[in-house]
Amino acid sequence: MNTIKILLIIIAVYLSFSCAKAAQIVYPKTNNVTINSDVTFFIGNENPDNELYINDEKVELHKSGGFYHVVNLKQGINTFIIKNGKEEPLKYTITRAAQTPAKYSEQKYKAFSSPILYITKKDNAPLRNAPNDSGTSRLQNFSSGIPLEAIGESGKFYKIQLAQDDYAWIDKNYLTPAKDNDNNPARILSYDFEESETCIKHNIKLNKKVPYVISEKRTFDLINSKYEPNAQGLDVTLYNVENYAENKFDIQMNTTQNLFGYKTYFDNDTTFRVEVNKIPKTQQHSLKGIKITLDPGHGGDEYGAIGCLGDKEKDINLAIALKAKNILEKSGATVYITRSDDSYVDLYDRVKFSQNMNSDIFISIHANALPDSLAKTYRSGTSTYYFCPQSAQLARIMLETLTKELGTKNDKVHQESFAVIRNHESIAVLLEIAYMINPEDSANLRNPEFQNKAATAILHGLERYINELNK
Repeated sequence: MNTIKILLIIIAVYLSFSCAKAAQIVYPKTNNVTINSDVTFFIGNENPDNELYINDEKVELHKSGGFYHVVNLKQGINTFIIKNGKEEPLKYTITRAAQTPAKYSEQKYKAFSSPILYITKKDNAPLRNAPNDSGTSRLQNFSSGIPLEAIGESGKFYKIQLAQDDYAWIDKNYLTPAKDNDNNPARILSYDFEESETCIKHNIKLNKKVPYVISEKRTFDLINSKYEPNAQGLDVTLYNVENYAENKFDIQMNTTQNLFGYKTYFDNDTTFRVEVNKIPKTQQHSLKGIKITLDPGHGGDEYGAIGCLGDKEKDINLAIALKAKNILEKSGATVYITRSDDSYVDLYDRVKFSQNMNSDIFISIHANALPDSLAKTYRSGTSTYYFCPQSAQLARIMLETLTKELGTKNDKVHQESFAVIRNHESIAVLLEIAYMINPEDSANLRNPEFQNKAATAILHGLERYINELNK
């Protein structure tokens, strides 16, 4: 046998092994999984010239080869055979566990015979309007050393009495018993404010720390029966202050502008300060003087979602963020980035980084996915998220700009309590550019031209936002 024949045999054997597989399945992540849902989906890619079937049901292939295919799950073992008629089929086993009735254990409330005084033992202690730690139930984030009077408990939460008819809840892990149970009302010694080029600082001097709640004021639209999306001032309440009705000191901090970030803190344990940022004056279509933190979501071992074509969300997020940084800097903005490589950054460290840079605007960049239970919604497109009302205007403008310039579907503006956008010291939004698990979106997200368009749309959205604020 001559050398040429040997080479041809080797090549033939190699090709037979390399082709002896069907589609690349991205999700489910393995071929033997348990999913607690009555529906799920297969995503992945196949040669678009082939025909792909899952249990003899034809799968629609995108021109890129990507696919998203929904399947129903019966209780027990579900077997799926994936084949294209040319290569060896793949077998996937998905077990749907038997549904057991959910045990609803309502936490019983226990009232204390007398109030117990605690103090917050660490920063960012969330005061809530209900005994749960999900959703948008946060009323206020406290620093350490704030005294709180507990009148009862429910599960892991203490019920806090702030005033005669004002109650709240806080996780027990954020509190430690006070050295004594003396909670006499505080005295306000003085109140003044000072103004600089960048902010207005309100100073309320007391003889000790007290609890407080700050809410962003919004005007109510009587015609449409809803609040305007942008906040235009602050309502501040200090509790346990003598010489005021119900020991509540209320003050309205009105502004002639929309809110643009604010800080609240106790200085030297006795002076409560509220710093309300002023909107920087800029020329039209210029971001000169604006400090922006870009936050590429995920990183390191945290991949985020995986796209139909195998791309990792963390890489897509970083690519768009780096392009946006370059474009924004050319427009005059000062731009910081929470990660510039494939490294892991803690969620709270991302926020702290932005605060340390004294950023005006924080933008977290992501690409979307869905849980199994929502598989049949077949979503695509762009969505934006905010937590504080002051950030709703930017979230709306970003959605309008991104969908217009990218040609993506409008997947709406949402208010959510995501850790990276709860920061009120700056305007903060999270952008879901498109869906990693949608074949069309997935093909777009990996395209450098699409990424450039997304970065440019971020610039245009910010320019429009700043221009509207300065009208």
